[in-house]
Amino acid sequence: MSHNDFEGRRYDIPPIPNTVKRFTGVITVLAIIALIGVVVVTSVFVRVPSGYRGVLMTFGKVEDNVLQEGLNYKVPFSQTVVLMNVQIQKAESTEATVTQDLQEVATTVAVNFRLNPGKVNEIYKDLRQDYVSRIIQPNIEESLKATTAEYRAEELVTKRAEVKSTFDDILEERLSKFHIDIVSVSLTDFQFSTSFSQAIEAKVIAEQQALQAKNTLEQIRHEAQQQIIQAEASRNATIAIAEGDALAQIIQANATAQAIKLITDQMTAEYSQYLWLQQWDGQLPVVYSGDQSLILDISQLTKDEG
Repeated sequence: MSHNDFEGRRYDIPPIPNTVKRFTGVITVLAIIALIGVVVVTSVFVRVPSGYRGVLMTFGKVEDNVLQEGLNYKVPFSQTVVLMNVQIQKAESTEATVTQDLQEVATTVAVNFRLNPGKVNEIYKDLRQDYVSRIIQPNIEESLKATTAEYRAEELVTKRAEVKSTFDDILEERLSKFHIDIVSVSLTDFQFSTSFSQAIEAKVIAEQQALQAKNTLEQIRHEAQQQIIQAEASRNATIAIAEGDALAQIIQANATAQAIKLITDQMTAEYSQYLWLQQWDGQLPVVYSGDQSLILDISQLTKDEG
């Protein structure tokens, strides 16, 4: 083989040795084999990440077995794998519904759910990966309508926990048929019409005023009861004092009577004369006759003798 340089001179290029050709051919073949090996390996094994399950399909037909997390085997070129998320997922919806007393209410609800890990092949077979739009959202709407229809408008607020429980039960019953588990439910907001909201506000104010009046009345009753108790206590104290005084007088009278009786029982003529002398003031008595015109003063006679 010849070749011209920049100055137009010709020179010969030596031929490539056969060994080099053979070596290059071997490298090319090995590269092709390695590439085929990589393709085969990637076709034989599939990795299912954490939080997912694999739906195995043979020529598009869903198989019964579910691929678990980690490295799994499949038949190359004939089998494929679809990954299904089995982590907790969230669906939110705001729906306009009607209450038992025909009040319109817009309700915002958030539902945390997860696919049953052992049934993802059934879910995929029936719903593919469109389970949120095809099943969950419509059933949230229907369950919410069924729930609010059981309660009056004001009960949606006053019985929120009971309303939530009712909605949870209805939705769980509906979604369990499709192997979808409810983890938690949150009723985040109730929006009523303007007129109804004003009526509710007026009712709340009236109830607060009534409660305040009731509390005031109870306070008045309590104070009156306290006054009655105090008056009763004062009355009882007065009665007790009067009864005590009367009892003391009775006791004193009894003691006096007992003393008199004791003295009377022990009285003698000499002791009686002694008592009389103890009381005498030394003055002789004036003697009256039956005739009112005659008065005899013994003391005068005593003086004359002296």
